[in-house]
Amino acid sequence: MSEQIKKVLVIDDNEVIRKLTSTQLSKKNYLVKTAENGQAGIDIARCFQPHVILLDVMMPELDGYAVCEKLKASDETMDIPIIMLTGKTESVDKIKGLEKGASDYVTKPFDHGELLARVATHVKIKIMWDDLQEKNRMLHELSRRDELTGLHNYRHFMERISYEFNRSNRYNLPLCCVILDLDYFKKVNDSYGHQAGDFVLREVAKITRESIREIDLAARYGGEEFALILPHTKLENALCLCERIRMNVESRTFNFNNYKIKNTVSLGVVSRRDNNPESYSEMIKFADEALYSAKENGRNRVSKYNNKKTADCFYPVDSVPPTHPD
Repeated sequence: MSEQIKKVLVIDDNEVIRKLTSTQLSKKNYLVKTAENGQAGIDIARCFQPHVILLDVMMPELDGYAVCEKLKASDETMDIPIIMLTGKTESVDKIKGLEKGASDYVTKPFDHGELLARVATHVKIKIMWDDLQEKNRMLHELSRRDELTGLHNYRHFMERISYEFNRSNRYNLPLCCVILDLDYFKKVNDSYGHQAGDFVLREVAKITRESIREIDLAARYGGEEFALILPHTKLENALCLCERIRMNVESRTFNFNNYKIKNTVSLGVVSRRDNNPESYSEMIKFADEALYSAKENGRNRVSKYNNKKTADCFYPVDSVPPTHPD
């Protein structure tokens, strides 16, 4: 477990207890903040994000039970352990605190050695929990990524295109989808080997990723095919983006070991507004048909679907299109 600043929040309306507890904790290298009432404690907890909260039960206005309930109801503070500080010794009062979400309790007047031991235990548990959550987040992100290219994988692409299509359809927002394919890619593998082919795939993926906006999505669709989801993007802007990618790939020399490899890409573009697909799967189908047309017309070009079961080739052209606008 990595060393880090350990933070404690003390919420108590008794100034003497706040100062004494804060002093004892500070001597053990805890970073301590205090609050004199429940609402102030809630506000500080959201910003401070302590590893543990020491919470007095008997306070005016918001008592400790109400504060505990509010903290546990908020996504920002629900995972923070709470140690209740109570002068009540009846089991029913202790059970009530645990039912509200408290992790532990200490009875007043408390022994500071015992309190420090309980704080240390819950801080350790919280840090371990945070580490576990971060590892789970990383594993979740890895499960959505293609291992070779670092782009999103096919499964995540399908989830996202379904979501974006429904949102675009509901609010009549512009949305484009692109299928990109590396031209004659088998020749790269046959001529230079599969490691060289993998290198070219990674480099084209990098060009693609660096060309799009943060709200866009680039995925490895399969083999040497990539797919793009472009929310809030009109057809003419999607065509400009695709041509920029096409030109960047065409102009690049991929240096792998002693080989200098040239490659090109073909791209098919479909717009939900312009082409009116009935579903996200049909949108993908239209993009794929536009890609097929680009290949049939010589490869190394950008085509759009035109609703006549064929596609129009738009690029390359003599003039350079503008950069991708918002």
